Amino acid sequence: MVYGCNFNLFFKTNTELTNQEKISKLEKYAVGDMLALLRNIEESPYEYDKEIIDAVYSCLYTKGILCV
Repeated sequence: MVYGCNFNLFFKTNTELTNQEKISKLEKYAVGDMLALLRNIEESPYEYDKEIIDAVYSCLYTKGILCV
């Protein structure tokens, strides 16, 4: 799992920001960062809210990457 301020932000336990604020930050991430976050989610999905998980898939789809 990759840790750092860019990724720890999205943990369910991080309540400094709302999910909508987290999603707004996520939308500005590069594809590589989103894929790294997705790998983290796949390793420990229980640490993330479903809304954040869905947003990662949606942002990747918007950038032309299909996750199946």
